[in-house]
Amino acid sequence: MKKLPKTVKKVWCITAWLVLLVEIIILVGLYIAGNIYDWYEGWLAGLAGLFLVIFLAKMILIPYRYAFHQYEIATDHVGIKKGFIFRSQYTIPIARVQNVNLNQGPILTAFKLYKVSVDTAGDSHSIDAVTYKEADQIRKQVMQLAMEARNAR
Repeated sequence: MKKLPKTVKKVWCITAWLVLLVEIIILVGLYIAGNIYDWYEGWLAGLAGLFLVIFLAKMILIPYRYAFHQYEIATDHVGIKKGFIFRSQYTIPIARVQNVNLNQGPILTAFKLYKVSVDTAGDSHSIDAVTYKEADQIRKQVMQLAMEARNAR
């Protein structure tokens, strides 16, 4: 099983900060609306505390999240392992693969990483972040193996 590149930890950290920023903006908007319409804002402190606890948990658990994210490309399947508390292990048979997509959002672009999505008829599973060289290699390898599996039928 291969691990994700270490720079994915920075991506997860930045993502957690951005989510916190959006939550703060929402809280400020609710506070302003509460002042305008004379709402009781006591519950906003609880919501702010909840957002802070979730943020801190995300930040603290980044090393554990990294330790348990792995993937492998075998001749007959694609294996993806995720999770540290609720662990998930996906085995996607090569014969079922229909497409492999490379996706890149603004944060992944900044770190020159790609998200690889392996699509089947009923589902889609992803490898969170790999370098372009790895992503392209995964895409080519999986698609070639899928074509060979279809032709062998």
